Amino acid sequence: MALTFEFLAALALVYATNYFLIPSEKYGVPVLGAEIVSGIVFGAVTGALTPSTPGFELITSFAAIGLMLIMFEAGLELKPKSIKKHAGEVAEIGLATFFVPLLVGIGFGLLLDLGIFASVLIGITVSTTSLGLIHPLLEEYELLETEDGQIVLSVTVLNDVLSVLALAYAVAFTGSDLLISIASVTAAVIFFLYIAPFKLSNTLQKYLADTLRDHTVRFSMMALVGIAWIMEHIGVHAVLGSFFAGLLVSQMSHDDQDVNDSMRPVTNLAAPIFFFFVGYQIPVTNFPVGSLGLIGGVIAIGFGAKFVGAYLGSVLAGVEEKAEYMLIGAMPGRLSISVAAAEIGLREGIIQEPLYYSFIILSILSVFVSVALFRYVASGQD
Repeated sequence: MALTFEFLAALALVYATNYFLIPSEKYGVPVLGAEIVSGIVFGAVTGALTPSTPGFELITSFAAIGLMLIMFEAGLELKPKSIKKHAGEVAEIGLATFFVPLLVGIGFGLLLDLGIFASVLIGITVSTTSLGLIHPLLEEYELLETEDGQIVLSVTVLNDVLSVLALAYAVAFTGSDLLISIASVTAAVIFFLYIAPFKLSNTLQKYLADTLRDHTVRFSMMALVGIAWIMEHIGVHAVLGSFFAGLLVSQMSHDDQDVNDSMRPVTNLAAPIFFFFVGYQIPVTNFPVGSLGLIGGVIAIGFGAKFVGAYLGSVLAGVEEKAEYMLIGAMPGRLSISVAAAEIGLREGIIQEPLYYSFIILSILSVFVSVALFRYVASGQD
């Protein structure tokens, strides 16, 4: 069969628009925000990319791979052991910043009679905080090694862990075989979040670190695809399998090896297509005006409940004012897990399109707002 390259026009459109929007970083606009905007403009508004465009199916496949790579990267960045450094403070702040939005989100969904699973997904989406967003901000202001920075980082790690747990169990409860799905999720969580990082890390490094160092990309992709495939077939969503794969690979690497540096070019190949596709799916020209109340409500609780949770947790933990302000600014920032929750919810039929749009819009806004607030606090507290 002859090779065809009809997909080139579609890929050229995606990469070109993303490339020319990169300078927006100079003005404080995160690249992923520009990528989503490019999807809105060139997909939803101009109609330059449609399902009839040659290569559209390749775009959707690349977008799925991009989401898996984003979740894999989130797993790489997550260090469960870091929570132990400030266990008491992290527990108080982390639980407050997670459970206050979770309960408010669930209550909001039930109040609107959206159903228990959709309500739980609202709670998960508004309760998550993105390590992939907060870590670079702490690094930018040289706060990673400070006491306040470590508290913010550890709280974010705990939020990510709790978010993944909640999302995994929410998806498991929608499975056809409830007991098997719950057992599979529980086994995966115990292994990847406890046994691998706390019991097997030395063994994993001893036998696999050299292989990972010599063949970083190949080994990482094998782990990503293999674990995602296994998870998908035992009742855990493949996207969550990708997250677990990243977490496992991070335990295999030497302390001085940054797997992220090796994998970043691969992620940069597919992640822009995913964010472009997210923007593409927002119906700007045919926006559901009747759902503005729902969308506004999700956005309001997405920010408000996180602000309240961060404030209450900071007061309970008795942290310094600088750390309190940084937490309030950072905690609403969402990225991969909230978007993944939206994609999973829509795919599994848990939520309908208006709620999906709410999650995506909240994620986009939270990136801009959280980055702006954190930079304001960090620059003013030097």
